[in-house]
Amino acid sequence: MPSPSDDIPVTSTRTPSPSPFPTSSALSDDPSTSFSHGNGPTTTTLPMHGHKHHEGPLMYKAYVMPYSWYWIFCVFGLMVTCHVYRQVKHGYRKRRYIRRMNENQTSTYKPISTNDETEEDENQPLQPNATTSTTTTLKDLGKGQPNVFRRFTTGLSASFRNKMYLTSFPWWLYGPETYMDALFTILYTTVYMYLCLHLTDSWFPLRNDNIANRFGIMSFSQLPIILLLVSKNNPISSLTGITYQKLNYLHRASSRICLLTSWGHAILWTPRVWEARDFRQYLLCGIAALFGFTMLWVTSFRFVRRMAYEFFLASHIIFTIMYLVGAWFHWRWLGQWVIPAMVIWIFDRLLRFAQVIYQNNFHKPSKWATSGDCKIELLDHDVMRITIRRDNFHWKAGQHAFISAPSISGLPHESHPFSIANVPTEMTNEAYFLVRVHSGFTKRLRTALSSDLTTNMPLYIEGPYGYPHALDSYSTVLLLAGGTGVTFVLGHFLQILQNLRIGKSAIKKLHLVWHIRHSEDIEWIAPLLNQGIQDSLEVQSDIEITIDIYVTKTHSSDEPWPPELDIHLNDVNQALHSIGPRILQLREQEQWDDGCRTCTPVTPIVESRDEPILLPKRQVVLGRFGLSAETAEKVTWRKGRANLSKVVKADVESSVGPMNVSVCGPVQLLQASKAAVREVSDMKSCMEGMGSIDFFEETLGA
Repeated sequence: MPSPSDDIPVTSTRTPSPSPFPTSSALSDDPSTSFSHGNGPTTTTLPMHGHKHHEGPLMYKAYVMPYSWYWIFCVFGLMVTCHVYRQVKHGYRKRRYIRRMNENQTSTYKPISTNDETEEDENQPLQPNATTSTTTTLKDLGKGQPNVFRRFTTGLSASFRNKMYLTSFPWWLYGPETYMDALFTILYTTVYMYLCLHLTDSWFPLRNDNIANRFGIMSFSQLPIILLLVSKNNPISSLTGITYQKLNYLHRASSRICLLTSWGHAILWTPRVWEARDFRQYLLCGIAALFGFTMLWVTSFRFVRRMAYEFFLASHIIFTIMYLVGAWFHWRWLGQWVIPAMVIWIFDRLLRFAQVIYQNNFHKPSKWATSGDCKIELLDHDVMRITIRRDNFHWKAGQHAFISAPSISGLPHESHPFSIANVPTEMTNEAYFLVRVHSGFTKRLRTALSSDLTTNMPLYIEGPYGYPHALDSYSTVLLLAGGTGVTFVLGHFLQILQNLRIGKSAIKKLHLVWHIRHSEDIEWIAPLLNQGIQDSLEVQSDIEITIDIYVTKTHSSDEPWPPELDIHLNDVNQALHSIGPRILQLREQEQWDDGCRTCTPVTPIVESRDEPILLPKRQVVLGRFGLSAETAEKVTWRKGRANLSKVVKADVESSVGPMNVSVCGPVQLLQASKAAVREVSDMKSCMEGMGSIDFFEETLGA
């Protein structure tokens, strides 16, 4: 870093900024430093004790700030470069696979047999797929096993991924952050503290280049990046391919070290201020800014966000304003950092407000009456399905939107994020949301429903947000979900099949694994599954589609098989399919009763006289749960929870190219998925010829 020389006067022709702190005798009596306070040029003589010369204008309180931004730009530049490389690689790979598959439509292969393992698996399927799918291998396309160097690089990549991204610290130490999160924090802190401590004369404010002042200066310089990382509409997400939820970790890490140095600045200045009994306005504003910053940190803990999300939102707005205004009045001569931070924060808020106005047609008075149109269905006592159609709202798979309901909101700005469960089609752009009822907003929304189907409650949408990751360049895609987390993976499921229909997908195997409490929960997404399977049937393709449904907790009335009858599960499934059409005919009659969705899960059971099974009364389509015949053939029912290691291993062994694993659901499912990928894909397996696995997790609201 360049530095001024010993006793070399540095002259600046600009009007000098006064010292950020009150002048005292200790500072003015220092013979090595002189300041000219006025409208003319300033001559500053700085002793540097043997350091090299620094030529040109110099402000001792600000010359380190650009260096902090140099390395920030370098870091994000590296991230952008990696993203561009990844996009180019995936695009080239997808085009190559599609071209080769089109040229070799007749080449087939048999997937690796796992019959021996399947027979020993405790999770036997109720309905195995009736047909054996065929796909095209890379070997048939003229590509054999990867060479040693390729396998070695794949193994290195897998080892790095397993250690840095798929391994978390214990919750009591640094959880649930990963090693990569910790590495970034260490790197950021090291560079930050180096810039704070390098070429300083003292800890306390006795000379110009002291650590106390440097702490305050560096805190000011980080304000723009802190506010930019937390913005929903930040350009960094688009440039790097990292969703703003992931960038939020960088925001938290930079905010913590900035808060630490802010407190260091205040503590090191306290003895001198206390001795001088100095309580001028700018000092009081600094105290207010520090208090607001500290409260931002206190109210941002995970348990606060989980238990009182509305309080978290309101407090963040109030304390952010308090901090920015206090920082400006504390030392407005460093406003070149405060003003951009204010502009970023205000612009993001205004842009979000403009999106609400435009997407909900508030800018068209003729459509005010229908601006909040929606449909809310109560699927279960704690699950709702929200359908919203807006002509000005467009999204892609994996994205989410914020929903607000002014009639039940406690705060005027209150809105909550929910993943979109479908993708737009040529016929409609209705967005579907599956909402689990918890406390707060979702509980108030559930209580406000007047019936199982409500259309008179206005809801407003904002978005979409989140970077849409395309999965069409992979050979195999494994989608793992639990409960309402299926909304995220279902969007990718439908997008893949939609792209397959128009010839823009290279995927040969699509595997959906969903954990649900009760078998009838599949009705939540049955229409969307039917739509996706129908898309796959409209084009001649040898894609292998598998849907595994794991029922983890259910009553006997909700089981697709009766536990009290000693019948093989496959026989029960065949019986259900055989009587399905008769149940559909009965349901069309007036005396048919679906039952009350708001009741408890235990409902009356009707016994069939012709078939030796028990029939749940409130199932919409018995044995199929609203599924079409084509979709039902793809569904395999299983009890308990999936052995994810076996699932991942079976899919990657039968994959003819790179594989992607995407997961969304409870924390336990996320941890189990990471452990499964670590176990299956490592250096040893990659050297034996196993393909690469990319892992993505959705942590919306975490």
